[in-house]
Amino acid sequence: MGSPTVAKQRKVLDYLEELEKGMADRPEQVKDGLQIYVGLWRKAMENGVVAGSDDVEEALQKIEGAGGLYKAAEDA
Repeated sequence: MGSPTVAKQRKVLDYLEELEKGMADRPEQVKDGLQIYVGLWRKAMENGVVAGSDDVEEALQKIEGAGGLYKAAEDA
């Protein structure tokens, strides 16, 4: 078994791809919510708040520092 630390070192792009793959089997409302969530993450990447190569844990700290996911995804 892998250590919990290794599991937390998942990259942002991998995390988002996993979420997108899991959308197909979800009810429509859950799909809509996931699309919004993934879209916010992608906009935060476009805005340079996080990078796709960041560890998720590191990216969450950056997002928190930016005032949250909505703030990180806002248009400049």
